[in-house]
Formats: sequence, C-alpha cells, structure tokens
Amino acid sequence: MNIIDEKELKKRLEKLRKIIKQRNLNGIIIYSDEYRSGYCTYFTGYKPINVIEESPQTLFLMENEDPFLVIGRLNYYSAKETVWIKNILQHHKFENEICNSLKKYNKKGLKLGIAGEHLMPFYLRDILTKAMPDVEFPIVTDILDDMRKIKSSKEIELMEKAAEINDQVLTELKKIIKVGMTEQQVVAHADFLGRQLGADLGSATVVMSGKNTKFPAWRASEKKLEKGELLMVDFNPTIGHYCNDGGLTFLMPGASQYKKNALINSHKILKETINSIKSQTKATSVHDKFYEMLKPLELEPKFSPYVTGTRGTGHGVGLDVVESPDLNKYSDFVFYPRMTLAVKLDLHELEGEGLRVEQVVEITETGARPLNKLASKVSNDWAIL
Repeated sequence: MNIIDEKELKKRLEKLRKIIKQRNLNGIIIYSDEYRSGYCTYFTGYKPINVIEESPQTLFLMENEDPFLVIGRLNYYSAKETVWIKNILQHHKFENEICNSLKKYNKKGLKLGIAGEHLMPFYLRDILTKAMPDVEFPIVTDILDDMRKIKSSKEIELMEKAAEINDQVLTELKKIIKVGMTEQQVVAHADFLGRQLGADLGSATVVMSGKNTKFPAWRASEKKLEKGELLMVDFNPTIGHYCNDGGLTFLMPGASQYKKNALINSHKILKETINSIKSQTKATSVHDKFYEMLKPLELEPKFSPYVTGTRGTGHGVGLDVVESPDLNKYSDFVFYPRMTLAVKLDLHELEGEGLRVEQVVEITETGARPLNKLASKVSNDWAIL
C-alpha cells in the first residue's frame, strides 16, 4: 500500500517522547501547514487539503499524556475518521476552548518545545503564550529535522515510486513539447500526466522558458515557446505524501551550439557528480565536484554566484519537496545512508537564459543511488529537441 502504516507512525512518536525527555522538555508543540505539512504529517499520516484557513495542523505531545491534534475545521471530519490519534480538535476553537484547556499546563519551570516555529503564525504563538505565560517555549525544530533526515525503507519506496512517475512525465513531455505552445500548456500536460499516473503534487509545477529561465522560479504564463530557447521543467509528484523533486531543461529546435554544449555538459557533470558521492563524506563535495568539472569548460562563472545561498546545489526531500538539510557551497553536514537529497546543477546567463538538471538520490553505504533514473540513463543530448 502507498501509505506509512500506523505502526511506523506510532514508533516515530515514541522515539520523539524519548528525545524530548533527553532534552529536559515537558512536551513539544509541532506546527505545519498544507504546503509544508511534513512536521505534523510525519506523525499523523494526514496531509490537509488547502481550503484557505483550514490547512494548519498543530500537534501537542505532553509528557505522560496521549497526543492531541488541532486541525482546520473542514479537514477535521476526514482527519477524525482516518488519523490514528484519537483526540482531534478544531483549529478555529484555539482562541476559546483550546486556549482554556491549555491553561492547566501553565506552571513555572515547565518547558514546551516548539517545532515548525518558522511556519507558525504570530497569532497562534500569542495564543500559546497568553494561555501559558509562565511556560518556557524553546525552539526545537532541529529535533524533527534530524528525525526526518534518515528515511525508513517504506519512505524510500514511496519516494522511488514518485520518482518513476516524474521520469515518465518528463519522457512524455519530450514528445509533446513544440514551438508555439505556452508555458501554461506545458504545466497542464505535466500535471495531467502525473495525476493520471496516480500522483498528487508536492508543489506547483515550475515551467519557464527563454528569458524567464533566468529566474530561480517562475509562475507559468501565456508566453509561447520559441525556437532555440531553453525550457526548464521542475515537476514534483508525490506518492503517499512523499515527494520527488526532479527537473530537466529541454532545448527547443534551432538553438546555438553554445546552449547545446552547456546542456550536454550539464547532464555529464550531474551524472559524474552523483557517481562521486560517498557516504560519511562532507556535503560540500557536491559543490566541489561541480566546480572542478565546470571550471575547465569556462562555465564556472555561470554557476558560482548562485550557490552561496539556500539550496544552491540541492536539498533534502521527503514529506516536503524541500526540507532539511540544505545543500550548498557551505554545507557542513555529512552524508549518511538513507538520506534522500535532490542534487541539482543550475547555470545562468547562458545567452541571457538558464538551465537546471536535478534528480533525487538515496545515500547508501557505497555511494548515491538515483531514485530518478531518467537523467542517469539517457544520453547527454537527450533533452535537445
């Protein structure tokens, strides 16, 4: 089945209990929303559908007590029947009923960690501090980030199924894409194909062409595809709420040899970089390998200015399309088996345009195993139309 079963969800929560006890916490409050639901979905197995204000999840785990979940009103009814946690409350009651029930925890010296604080709205944080003014609320999002970095066999299985769908969609898109189509039409084909194959979408499909490829992200427009342009497709299907983040750049017919060479070399470099990844080594090895191979091709200036910030050469992938750890020029973590990471090479200012090749890999004892197989299997000029 394409789900994480109740046994694994409960096991995660019991592990969390032990960790918060080791951290001298009296409990933990976990917040997430529909677009970045991972912190709560990791324990509940439930991903809310976004119906405006109805998408938050807030999970409370107090020491020696059963967990309780607060969820948006319209999602409440399905969550009540499908989530293994029995005590489920409605989010719109936070300011009265829930606030009043939280007052019993207001004791000096009590510490309730907060995870997902960067997603939590100010009004909710105010409600918590108003109900429990004597409680300390240390930020402990790192606990959940560390738990989620290492995937179970089932998590990797679901991610590999999502990767297979991504590969199928990109393969079909190659047959469909034509000069004169709009960016929105490409998105429509990608989303339809993905859903037809049984996937949900982890995030909006990014399609950008020509001058729009100079941006890191772009909302697809009515712009038509033109001859010789680069066309970037970043598609993120999910299976059982687990994401893939694979992307390729197609090159429309009539392109310059410069663009052709850049795309061919990008495929070659991505393959060789992934093949070079070793377990128990520093994550900066990805940046270093990219740099080493780009420099003699005089493509390094098209790369280096864009890898000093967030997600410069990739990021973790799992319940969220983008999650910890961050992969960039300065990443100080070490690769461990069962991490799942999107490894990406972005180049910009290629005759005023940009390209991206990206695929998700699983770190193993012996190296990195691609979950997206397409970019690894095809010839380096496969995406040139």
